[in-house]
Amino acid sequence: MNTEVLGLIALPLGVICLCLAALWQLNVVLTESYTLNRFSGRQLFAVVTTMMMTFSLAVYGFCPNARKKGIIFLLLVLVGAGLYGWAYWVLPFQAKP
Repeated sequence: MNTEVLGLIALPLGVICLCLAALWQLNVVLTESYTLNRFSGRQLFAVVTTMMMTFSLAVYGFCPNARKKGIIFLLLVLVGAGLYGWAYWVLPFQAKP
């Protein structure tokens, strides 16, 4: 197989991995946010604000059970971004006039 065919295979696989990473992040936030009930008042407001500003990545810092699940998220993001970037670099995209 030449690199263009591999690039055509890697491009959708990268997008699929990134979509799976987003779904996994949603799953982690929904299943592990119950541990945030130990915060109250201003602390809870600060935690929720931090989670909103970091696109819920702060859940891995505030919820101890979510840290092991973060490895799956990190792998999906790295593989997805790597495949997508490699495919974009390999495929001969042309600028339209």
